[in-house]
Order: sequence, then C-alpha cells, then structure tokens
Amino acid sequence: MAMWRDPVVQFGVFYALLFPGVFGFVPSPTNVSVVCHNFVNVLYWNYSNPTEQLKFSVMVKPYESDPQTVDTSQTHLDISSSSRDVGDDYFVFVTAHDGQDKSESVFIRFTYSKDYFDENRHKYKCSLDFPAVNTSVHKNMIEVSFQHPFMLHKQDIMNEEFEYTITHDEQKVLYSCFEDEELCTAEIHFNQSIAGQCVELKLEGKIAGIPSYTYRNICVPQQTPETDKTGIIAALLGGGTIVLFIIIGFVWLLWRKWSKMPKMPPALTDISPVTTLGLLTEEDCKTISTLDDTVVDLLEVYEEDMDCEESEGFGWSSDNDSPKFLQEMSPGDSTEGYGPRPPVL
Repeated sequence: MAMWRDPVVQFGVFYALLFPGVFGFVPSPTNVSVVCHNFVNVLYWNYSNPTEQLKFSVMVKPYESDPQTVDTSQTHLDISSSSRDVGDDYFVFVTAHDGQDKSESVFIRFTYSKDYFDENRHKYKCSLDFPAVNTSVHKNMIEVSFQHPFMLHKQDIMNEEFEYTITHDEQKVLYSCFEDEELCTAEIHFNQSIAGQCVELKLEGKIAGIPSYTYRNICVPQQTPETDKTGIIAALLGGGTIVLFIIIGFVWLLWRKWSKMPKMPPALTDISPVTTLGLLTEEDCKTISTLDDTVVDLLEVYEEDMDCEESEGFGWSSDNDSPKFLQEMSPGDSTEGYGPRPPVL
C-alpha cells in the first residue's frame, strides 16, 4: 500500500486513466537505469521492438523546480544539464513514441543529497571519486594527503566537514577535515616487519551523504640501518683540535724566532752605496769603527774579518774565487787586478 502513496506512482496512474486509449499499443522501455557519478548523470534503457518512427521522450522532474523534457532516438541520454542541483531529488520518466502512439512511462528516482535519499525508494545511489591521494613513506609511518572535495567540485552542498576512513591491516581509523584546510592529512603507523613489502590502503569518505572511495598500494622500502655518527663527530672534533694546536705552536715558534733576530742598527744605513759593490771608502770605515759590539757581530757574518782602520781603501771580497782589490802603483795612479790578498798588518 505504501507504493500507491508515492506521488509519482499516483501521477502515472492518473495519466493512464486520463488517456486510456494511447497505452497498450507501444511497448514500454525496459531496464531503465542511471549512472550518476562525479555529477555526470547518464540515463540508460532497453527497447525490444524498434521501428523507423520510434523515438523516446525523457522528462526530468526535480523535486524543487520545474521539469524539463528531451526527445531522442537513442537508448541513452546525458541528463546532467537537467540535474545540475546536486542537493535536489530527481524523478526521470522515459516514454516510447511510435508515430501517434506511445507507451506507458517508466520512471526512476535518484539523488546525490542525503536529505532526500531513501534506500527504499532510491534504487540508484550516486557517488564521487575520492580526491587524488598523495602518499609518502617515512621511517615507520605512511603520510597521506589530498584536497577537500569542495576544492575540486565547487558545489555548495560540499561546503562542510569531510569524514573519511582509512583501512590498513584490517584496522579502520576515522579522520575528518574542513573545506578551509589546505589539505586533508592522515598518518598511518606500521610495524617494521612490513619493511620491504607492499601494503594496501582503502580510503572511504562521505560528504553531504555522497560516498566516495579509493584504494592505494604502498610499497615500504627496506630500512637501511642508521650509522652511529657520534664516533665520526668525536673524531672530527679531536682531529680539528689537534690541527689547531699544531698551527698555534707553529705560529708561536715563528714569532719567537723572529723576536730573537737582531735588528739592523740605523748607522748601517749611512754606509756608502759603494759598499754594496764590494768597496769601502775611508769614510765608511770610520763610520763602522764607531759601531758598538752588536754591529761588529753582524760584520762577522762575512767570510773574512777586516780591520777597517788599517785597510785604507782595500775592498771587500766579491763572489769570484780570487778576491778583487785596489793596489796603489804610484802617487796619483792606481790599477785594478786580481791576485793574492795583501796580508793584514
């Protein structure tokens, strides 16, 4: 008796009684069904007695708005444009026409909205694809992330909390996220014993009463044992400390050696440039004779020691094997030559 209270059934009966002469001559369509997925709604039906003049009339009647009718010669029809409001409930009537005759109408009912859905009256349950899922495997955890369905479909009916479950190893865990969140995320912890194996995750969700689900196979790589870096760090620190002490010691030795070197007395700067060529003038000798003991120590670096007060014009030795000197030949004249060094008196 409940079926007769349905307004659609009452409408069909009333229509049949109002026009009794037009039914019974043309067979009605059979196996009428609808596939409503991701807000794409396609109607299908079968017909066993096609003719050249045969056509079908499809009327989509929303519960909250005016009906729309479309004619077609095919046995399927995309009615998405006539069922845009995913929050509404839809009655769909299919009637066969053969010339002036027509069949009885066959209808189905579908909806995306949980507010209208009734398992007893709705044979077809609309669904959505689960959002694209990103996964990443960490040490002992799988991280899952995806966008809220509202961000994908921009349907006002989805502007609410999205509840979803993730099943792994026969354990189901409930999660939820809201449309203002950048991503919906979840963390699935696993036992280290599955390392090197692949596991299956089943994700199921429902928003505004619209179900969705997907599966993901995740392969967990074999974990590489972590190296204890404490010893390496200690060795680096110890080696760096030793090198630092060596550098400091080397710098200290150089400073100590440099500080012990005798400084050049200012008086040496007064020696005639001729000295650099291996010759000393009488004035240079007099200057050198006035130097203190420190200057005398510096002069002893040379291979031979000279008494500057007695030399009167003799030069210092050069780089040649035979020393180079001046020898007086006659008053006012002198000549340069090589020979034995004159004895020191």
